[in-house]
Amino acid sequence: MDKKHTGHRGNSARSILIGLAISLAGFIYGIDTGIIASTIAQSTFKTYMYGGLKANASITGGIVSGYYAGSAFGSGGAAYCMDKLSRRWTLLFGCCVSIIGAILQTAAQGPAMMIVGRAFSGFSTGMVYPTAPVYLAELSPPENRGFLVGLKGLMNTLGFFASGWIGYAGSFAVGEAQWRIPLATQAPPALLLAVLTVFLPYSPRWLAKRERYDEAKKVMYDLHGHRGSEFIEAEFAEMCSQIQLEGSSSKSANFRKLFKRQYIRRTLLACMTVNMMKLSGSNVIQSYQSVMYNALGYKGQTVLLIGALNGFMAVIGQIINVFFVADHWTRRITVITGSYSLAVILAILTALSKFSEGGGADMSRAGVAFVFLFAFAYSFFFNSVNWVLVAEIFPLDLRGVGVGFAVFTQACTAIWLSYSASVAFDRISWKFYFVFIGCNIFAGTIYFFFLPETRFLTLEEVAAKFGDEVIIPPSTKELEAEGSGEITAPADKNEVSSNHVEASRN
Repeated sequence: MDKKHTGHRGNSARSILIGLAISLAGFIYGIDTGIIASTIAQSTFKTYMYGGLKANASITGGIVSGYYAGSAFGSGGAAYCMDKLSRRWTLLFGCCVSIIGAILQTAAQGPAMMIVGRAFSGFSTGMVYPTAPVYLAELSPPENRGFLVGLKGLMNTLGFFASGWIGYAGSFAVGEAQWRIPLATQAPPALLLAVLTVFLPYSPRWLAKRERYDEAKKVMYDLHGHRGSEFIEAEFAEMCSQIQLEGSSSKSANFRKLFKRQYIRRTLLACMTVNMMKLSGSNVIQSYQSVMYNALGYKGQTVLLIGALNGFMAVIGQIINVFFVADHWTRRITVITGSYSLAVILAILTALSKFSEGGGADMSRAGVAFVFLFAFAYSFFFNSVNWVLVAEIFPLDLRGVGVGFAVFTQACTAIWLSYSASVAFDRISWKFYFVFIGCNIFAGTIYFFFLPETRFLTLEEVAAKFGDEVIIPPSTKELEAEGSGEITAPADKNEVSSNHVEASRN
């Protein structure tokens, strides 16, 4: 059967279970990011941290941006640890830090301790969030990569959804338990993923890069044995030869290679793709939605209830994406259409926010409806495909450091954006949306002109789209000619036959 038409049936039950386990990294990010929106809305939190019910924009900005400051350091650590320790143990390290962060926030004795706790949580998600899509992409067959990496996006929205309802439930508690208990719920999913990492396989590409060929092939057979030995042997041979070629092509440090002419286009696309997760408006709307609902005229527990319902829309959008968009729509159509759609939704939300200042109930309800629509559209178009793109466009030797660097730039953007958003909503209110409208239009245009299509390609074939030398996969006759029916890794890793190399251009 043509691999391009096998669809989700190409996934074994084991692959899906492993994908769900790794995708808990997305749940951790969702709950860690989302829980702060309800926390800063709790009356007891305001009294404890600000000394009164009136919010302090500077302290709020510090709490929210402190998370992303930690994420900047964590993503830098992920870029190093993914290659040195493996994708698997990087997840474990990040989960341990997440538990520490949850404890510090739960026990916070003031704004300073709260900010430190948020920084620890940010560091942890900076570690696990870029690692998960890389790990998933390297374990996935090409035709199902969007589906399996999309599971991380689904878990992300489920984490955000759970955080909204946890925050709403917390509002019924008494005293400081309103916000301390919800903050403590960040620890269990991190602890669960930490335990599960003991049972996860290593990435076969990471193993092959370290010349642990027998282990790499065993992982591929365990995950994709149902595809048949011919498929696995061909992919294994292509993978080993491509690793050999990449390893002999340059000895310069990986970080410096990101900015060479050969790779700069990929580096810039990856950075723009992950930064648009923030500059699209999703990050600000998620973290400051309680402020937005206040501006639309809603107060008290109603704000928390609306925030919890908003998470439900994101879950619906993500479920539809995973089963009906990922690996069915092309990557280009998804991100281009999505960028312009978000710009239109934000433009309408801007107008509704302006006119709701007059106190019209209908305008306020319409404003909430478009906040919900934005959450749905962002999950539908972007919550999966962005990470698929970032994970698959880099060659193996740059994948860890490339994704880590992209997430580092994202965290830097989130630091100034989340802090300035607190002040901007206080000073200019709905006018702040114009920034995100412009960013979405810009991103859609860049995707149209500079992003190649990568759906259904192996990770090695994606490199050809960007002009790399790639290995021609062995044909069926070549496989049969091996006699034993097995392709083994090249004996000399510094020797590549010129007959197996072609220069493919975009």
